Amino acid sequence: MKSKSRLGRGIDAIFSESVGEHSGTLVDLSLDEIVPNPIQPRKTIEDSSLAELSDSIRVNGLISPIVVRRVDSRYEIIAGERRFRAAKMAGLDRIPVIVRECPDDEAYRLSLIENLQREDLNPMEESEAYHTLVKQFHLTHQDIAASVAKDRSTITNALRLMGLPEEAKQSLRDGQISTGHARAILMASGVNDQLALLSAIRTRNLNVREAEKMATRSKQRPKEGRRKIDPTLEKISLGLSERFATKVTCLWGTKKGKIVIEAFSRDELLRIAHTLASEEVPV
Repeated sequence: MKSKSRLGRGIDAIFSESVGEHSGTLVDLSLDEIVPNPIQPRKTIEDSSLAELSDSIRVNGLISPIVVRRVDSRYEIIAGERRFRAAKMAGLDRIPVIVRECPDDEAYRLSLIENLQREDLNPMEESEAYHTLVKQFHLTHQDIAASVAKDRSTITNALRLMGLPEEAKQSLRDGQISTGHARAILMASGVNDQLALLSAIRTRNLNVREAEKMATRSKQRPKEGRRKIDPTLEKISLGLSERFATKVTCLWGTKKGKIVIEAFSRDELLRIAHTLASEEVPV
């Protein structure tokens, strides 16, 4: 068996000194000696996928070694946590590993890039991984693109997802919306419009084209003059926007106020009217 494992030309280009062609020692380790990476960028692993890999390992063994580094008396995973979990599930006692000497920052970057190269991350996890490489390790978009063999525009577009409201980010992580939906949400004007569009996508099963049209209409509405933001009214507006799956604005002047519920089609207006007429709407 070879005493090295290449993870990709892009990684070697950035970390040629520490993870080059001849770095690392191949050994067999007990699973009890190995600990997961506490900064693993991949937040979720599907049970079905893990079970399939476990079945394969049970029959064929672990063909591709994982990569670890020595931390105190244990070995911390740099790359291959999914294979590690599947090996434990398969009942293996020992597995082949490549031991590398790696400081904290390089171990973190390697873990991120390994997941990105294997396409193991969902779109939001991928965006967050790129964001970490940019903010914490000061890599440029071009550096990241070279390391994962993707166009620079792909990296830039992925990073735009970091501008989503947190609720939309979680929906993307959970697979409730697609990347196309997420980009449509980013098109909407302001956080309230974005959350209203997210609610509409989820409750009315809007496709990407419909979501884009709704986002475009929100940007084309005349903008009101600047006004002092009332936190209470903003909170109520947001709650009503989510309730009706459309933009709702609560306003109060010096002596009077109004609630504006926006509809972008006759059918949508009838849907909102029916909801108002048939149900109580707690504020």
